[in-house]
Amino acid sequence: MKVQRGVAVITVLLALAIAVLISSEVIMRVYTGMKRSQNHFDSQQAMQYALGGEAWARQRLAMDLEKDKKQLQIDHFREEWAMPAQKLEIEGGSLEIEIYDMQSRFNLNNLIDENGTIVQEQARLFNNLLAYLGITTTYTDMAARWASYADDTDNLYDSEKFPYRAANTQFGSVSELRQLRDMEMRDYQKMMPFLSALPDPVKININTASEPVLAALVGSGTQTHERIMQFIQRRAEQENGFNSPGIFISMMGIQDNELAELLSVNSEYFEVRVVAEYNGRRVWLISTLYRDAETGEISLLSRDTSRRFVFGNSAFANRSKKKASDDGTDDGKKDKDDKANSRDKN
Repeated sequence: MKVQRGVAVITVLLALAIAVLISSEVIMRVYTGMKRSQNHFDSQQAMQYALGGEAWARQRLAMDLEKDKKQLQIDHFREEWAMPAQKLEIEGGSLEIEIYDMQSRFNLNNLIDENGTIVQEQARLFNNLLAYLGITTTYTDMAARWASYADDTDNLYDSEKFPYRAANTQFGSVSELRQLRDMEMRDYQKMMPFLSALPDPVKININTASEPVLAALVGSGTQTHERIMQFIQRRAEQENGFNSPGIFISMMGIQDNELAELLSVNSEYFEVRVVAEYNGRRVWLISTLYRDAETGEISLLSRDTSRRFVFGNSAFANRSKKKASDDGTDDGKKDKDDKANSRDKN
């Protein structure tokens, strides 16, 4: 009788243990499901905030164009759109937004014309850029042939262990350079900040172009480097930017009408970088925008949420320390200017 009671007790305890295990598993799955749903909701909310940051940047660019229409259409680092990353506190999170001039970079799609033929002058500029950055210039021919319609790269890529074809059309992204034969990651990372892949051939904005891109325009040399640095210093002191590409050509001490055709003082393509955070979830967004200089219409060309980035990679120039001191600005303002000026070296 006692044995039967003992077995009954053990059976009840075993059933209770099984019930507890099942209940725990159910509770855990419910909790995990709720947590997953909450994380998904927070990520989606952060994404909506990021899109709001993109809309904010659109508004800034639209306002800038309206302002320029009343004066000269010039895009430079003193304008509001070009301010360093601005952090906005919002309910449940924050937004950091920065706008970059895409015409401050070399456009890979300048390498070919509308017929898919390699443009030798543009190839020379790309070659100069690589040389200035200390990168092998063999990538110049490979990049041009990758985009060219000539379809003459079979022997380069069909013989690989995992064969593939060259694009034989415009670059859709700068990241396509990683497909070039023998492309080293360190070389790609070094050149990437100075390149773009815009759908149309564009001119380089001398008001925003970085030192390597300016050097690509006029070649290398000690004297040339000094003149470029003098130009960048003078540009940093300009309140309203330069109003003619001829100023750059004059300061370089050259006479080149063909070079003048490659330069501008305004831009139509911009990149917006946004970091949005909501309830601990973070989203990185890179949007490429086209702003029609005549109609003012702003079109979205692409969005990318796969890349992580840091702010401050674009060049920026604010008033010099001397100017700030003369104006009687406080230490906080001077610190902000110092940070801004440091970006012009990148």
